Amino acid sequence: MPRQRFFDLSVYNFFTRISLRNFAETLISYYMTNNSEQKENVVQRYVDILTNSGFKALFGDADNKEVVMSILNVLLPEHRHIETIDYMPTEHQGPLFDRSKEFRYDFMCKDASGVVFIVELQKYWDEDWFKRCVSYASRAYDRQNRRGGSYNVPPVYLIGLMNIEIPHPDKEFWKDRFISEYTFREKESHDLLGETIVIIFAELANFVKPLEDCVSERDKMLYLLKNIGRMMDQPAWLQHEVYTRIFKACEIAGFTEDKLINYEQEMYDERRLNSELRSARNLGRDEGRSEAKLEDARRLKELGVGVDIISQATGLPVESIESL
Repeated sequence: MPRQRFFDLSVYNFFTRISLRNFAETLISYYMTNNSEQKENVVQRYVDILTNSGFKALFGDADNKEVVMSILNVLLPEHRHIETIDYMPTEHQGPLFDRSKEFRYDFMCKDASGVVFIVELQKYWDEDWFKRCVSYASRAYDRQNRRGGSYNVPPVYLIGLMNIEIPHPDKEFWKDRFISEYTFREKESHDLLGETIVIIFAELANFVKPLEDCVSERDKMLYLLKNIGRMMDQPAWLQHEVYTRIFKACEIAGFTEDKLINYEQEMYDERRLNSELRSARNLGRDEGRSEAKLEDARRLKELGVGVDIISQATGLPVESIESL
């Protein structure tokens, strides 16, 4: 029996009579039943947290406070265990000398003691990524000083969920390490005089452990953060209340109609941006190859090689070579 490749449009009238939420649930059930061999390629049950749309759907929903806290607690040091958080605005004005410049955090909250937690998502390599994180965390820390007029302020933690690799100089040391922490310490003794700014990176691009090797709670959380968007069910080895809440929060069929509409719009915008970035990269590579060919042709011509031979060697038209 040939495999069905497309959704049966004969059920369209039925779907138009049910809510958008039921539509998503029924669509998932339909494909899981009729396309079980390729269900992972046909439908996505859970959001991909490492996309802007998935990140916002999880972290940007105040109903997911418990889930957000459970994720942060796994990544934070033990003495920074969070029991409650309040969401904070993500848009802020620039420094006093230039109020016209606004900046935005991906996610920001604080706990009952006033400690500020910032979560940033980074998908593409940026050589200024660490400096940008320092700037973001410094602004949040300094803002507390300006409001209270005192330097006795709570620390700021910035957590970066990274789908990129950090170019660590000591590759061997970082081979099986996926969490890095940066703060102010004395160089030789490593003394910490006080908590001020702490930057923690979860380097998910390097996390390639198979699920059977994920024993610690931290490894399980890292695996989940990286792979939940490709899962169709909650695995048996993640049958714990903490992970159950994460799966429930990330399940697309459970979104309200407004949240689903916003999520799909975010996905559309993100895909369009990714397409534009790929096109720009491809264009840059094509232009780079063309420049390299022209440079090769120019050198060959200076050496007295015939135009016809240069054309055969580089693939450039004779007219282009003659004009060099």
